[in-house]
Amino acid sequence: MIVDLHMTGHRLALLAEGGELVHANVLEHFVSVTRPYNDKSGGETRACAWAPDNSYFAWSCGHRILHLIPWEGRGQQRHDAGDKQGLNKRKYHIIDCSDVIWSLAFGSGRDQKDRMSGFGGRFDPSLVIATGLASGKIRLWNCAEGTLIVELLDHRDTVRCLDFSLDGNLQLLSGSRDGTLKLWDVPEDGNMYSTFKPHGMSFTGCCFAPNARFIAAVGTCRMAYLWKSPRLNSQYIKLDGHHNEVSSCSFSLDSALLATGSYDTKIIVWSVHSVTKLRILGHMHPSPSLIYAGGANDHYVRSVAFCANSLSLTSVCDDGYARFWNLNRQPDDPYVVGVAEDALCGRVSPDGNVLAVGFRDGDVMMFSPCQDVPSLMHLSRQAILKHMSVYDLQKLGLPRILQQYLDFCDLREDHSFIIT
Repeated sequence: MIVDLHMTGHRLALLAEGGELVHANVLEHFVSVTRPYNDKSGGETRACAWAPDNSYFAWSCGHRILHLIPWEGRGQQRHDAGDKQGLNKRKYHIIDCSDVIWSLAFGSGRDQKDRMSGFGGRFDPSLVIATGLASGKIRLWNCAEGTLIVELLDHRDTVRCLDFSLDGNLQLLSGSRDGTLKLWDVPEDGNMYSTFKPHGMSFTGCCFAPNARFIAAVGTCRMAYLWKSPRLNSQYIKLDGHHNEVSSCSFSLDSALLATGSYDTKIIVWSVHSVTKLRILGHMHPSPSLIYAGGANDHYVRSVAFCANSLSLTSVCDDGYARFWNLNRQPDDPYVVGVAEDALCGRVSPDGNVLAVGFRDGDVMMFSPCQDVPSLMHLSRQAILKHMSVYDLQKLGLPRILQQYLDFCDLREDHSFIIT
């Protein structure tokens, strides 16, 4: 079967013809309840999100409506809106957020109940969801009850991106079209305690590293930033390499890699420790010249997200395909694709088994890739880096070749690296 990707997708078409390209299975297709109104602006699925424990999936179906769906990861079961019993005591909620939703993020606050005095007992910190709205407001909702907890007011334009730290402290990171990136301490009455405002830039993506030690943010003016501290008032690093708006960013599960996706048709994979480019993954073949990469090219990369094994990642592109990549494979071709016309966003479930893709018509489709089994060497590296940074490992006096492997030198395109 030959996949038609027009002239720029000739490489993928050849792979499909040779039987090397696998198509992702569609697990679910959620149809927007606001479809009859989707001829008007605001009906798009701009954001979707997974709870850290895989217990909920959240989906903005357009026209202010948020679906909060109980999910059972192991059996890939979901709760139906018409079932009043719930799924393992978790119920389906359809929430009117009173404004167009542009971003979503789940947060879990372990051991935070004693810090919630300012919310009068309305806050169950076990699981909350934040919605970033077109008005600049951020609203936090109780996932168990589907009720509003608090409204955070400081942004002056659309909140394009949100992320909670995964350390259980409910620190919220938000980026807006108003050109500011902010940190909020949710247990402290939602206190906004830090702001970063670069000149002339609007933020489109932001994220905490899973270890809660790093922050990344991307946006217009081809810019991407990395903080090697969870504070915005610390020194940041500019990541130069893209030639158009940078739309999305994602850390690997071990916090050692950062991927940035851009409208220049490319994904860049960075080493967080050495802040160097490890790989560049292209969505056009051959790659466009700079004048086309910096303008309209029909191959905008809308989102990028790492999978659980830190070597696989996904991307959603304007050419109508969701791609699944493995950084160990050569050449740099996706090993699985899913048809995703008019897709706007994509998020991978915490267990790495499902990619949820949101569309312009308000629908969501869930794809299941055929995942590669990582090597024992990489699993060992991933386990080590969850507990120690590459910088700390260098102090142990390990052999140089082992240090290089722990810093992902085996992924560099221009590096011959062999461990025997």
